[in-house]
Amino acid sequence: MKRLAIGTFVALAGIFAATAQASLLQTLAVVKYTDTEAVTVKEVKDIVDTQEKEAKRKLTPQERADTYETIINQKLILQAAKKAGITATSTEIDQAFLTNISQQLNLNRVYSEKELNDLVMSNQKKSFAEFVKEQTGMSIDEVKNQIIRPDLIWRRYLISQNQQDLTSIAATDKEIRDYYELNKTQFIRPDSLKMFLVAVPKENDPAGSRVKIEGLLKDFKNGKKSIDQMRREGQDPKSSGYGAADLFLMKVEQHAAQLGVSYERLLSIFKEDLNKPSEILETGNAWEFYVLLDKYPFKALEISDVIRPESTQTVYETIRSLVTQSKQLQYLEQKRQEIIKSLNTPEYVTRKKTGDDLLKLLSW
Repeated sequence: MKRLAIGTFVALAGIFAATAQASLLQTLAVVKYTDTEAVTVKEVKDIVDTQEKEAKRKLTPQERADTYETIINQKLILQAAKKAGITATSTEIDQAFLTNISQQLNLNRVYSEKELNDLVMSNQKKSFAEFVKEQTGMSIDEVKNQIIRPDLIWRRYLISQNQQDLTSIAATDKEIRDYYELNKTQFIRPDSLKMFLVAVPKENDPAGSRVKIEGLLKDFKNGKKSIDQMRREGQDPKSSGYGAADLFLMKVEQHAAQLGVSYERLLSIFKEDLNKPSEILETGNAWEFYVLLDKYPFKALEISDVIRPESTQTVYETIRSLVTQSKQLQYLEQKRQEIIKSLNTPEYVTRKKTGDDLLKLLSW
């Protein structure tokens, strides 16, 4: 009797699992502008799961239905882009991904995937892949294919369709000055410094790279190598065996993280003397030393001031770029809605479930 009960339980469990899987694969709609694409419960659920992870709460059935409509609209836009011959290469998607991540982390340049991995490993003791998974609920490849690629393509499509109008959109002098007055407290430059950094990658020879950095430091102290010479040689690390560049650092925690040190350590660096080389430092993948070249005190920036020492871009020019970009994005969003309205019709979208039937399916 016990064997029968266990066998029955296993059989029922298999039936329930198969039913649940079939429910996930159920088609909610078919998009058919140029291709035929189904929107399934699983596709909606996968995106909703990511949204709920970010929101840290469960979405209501109606919010999930909004996500479902967004998926339909995205498929329509992407099919229209495909019809117009708009594509994105793997290299372009990779670069857009790295740019996006670097901006989100407030880095002062676009980091490579290896540099991002080193940065995250140094500060959070986890791999970059683990960091992305933790933040998005998706793998790096999934983020690239499901978020970056579609976003890149539909933006290119909208720009290609409205190029002439976009070039005529620009911030006015009044808009720029009004923006500055409304956000004046944000335009500050914390205590800053200019640092010259030399780094020898360890690669597969940590001991040899240590000898290399020691030789560079010795040559600098003895006057055999100047900063200008190392700066030039460091631009071609394959030939010279090391990298060298100027860094501008502010007295903020984000820049401490970028340098791979604690905020307390960054504060101590600000107290060091100019033109005096540091000791050799070890990071996860390199040996380094640095020289402080200049220091700049805190400054509340006027609209005509440059954003950063030794740069030529002023606050006014920065705001002009921000406001112009914002106006262009608003225009593109308006055009996107117009395209969606023209395509999201019964001719191009067949909805299998609507109203209460749809909300019931989205109430998992």
